[in-house]
Amino acid sequence: MSLRAVLLITLQREPGTGYDVLQRFRTGLAHVWQASHQQIYRELDKMHRERLLSCQTVAQYDKPDRKVYHITSEGIAFLESWLASPLGAQPVRTPLFAKFFVWERWPADARHAELASLRNTLEERMDSYQAIESAWFSSPDSLLPHERAPWHTLRLGKRLTQTWLAWIDEVLEEDREAIS
Repeated sequence: MSLRAVLLITLQREPGTGYDVLQRFRTGLAHVWQASHQQIYRELDKMHRERLLSCQTVAQYDKPDRKVYHITSEGIAFLESWLASPLGAQPVRTPLFAKFFVWERWPADARHAELASLRNTLEERMDSYQAIESAWFSSPDSLLPHERAPWHTLRLGKRLTQTWLAWIDEVLEEDREAIS
């Protein structure tokens, strides 16, 4: 998925500043896409130059001017084209998996530290998913079909994260037994 498509998705419902988009990423799209504020601001500027977005500058008294981005008809056409094109299966690119191919050279303490760190990160992600679910999807049965679609992605994110957590526990347990 391209960052460009995700930005258009966030702006097609409501115009916003780069900061607004960043907040939408953190609160609603965290389970779908990650991007730094530099990536977001850079891409917004590029999309504005390419006329996928218009930009309204709003002066502020004690702060820098705000740039409020609006999706243009060209942006809508780009988004519709992207939506109509099949994505295909996405490869899993995880450098961690490469380390498993040299297990015998990977020091046990480094291995355990890396897997424990990943486990902590995934637990934080689960907490984030729980917060999103509580805030946005506390009553799934009352959601309209278009509101349920993001809920389904959240559910998948939670399941995938739970699978990763279980996998890490299995690997660590097996490794501890092998070392003993």
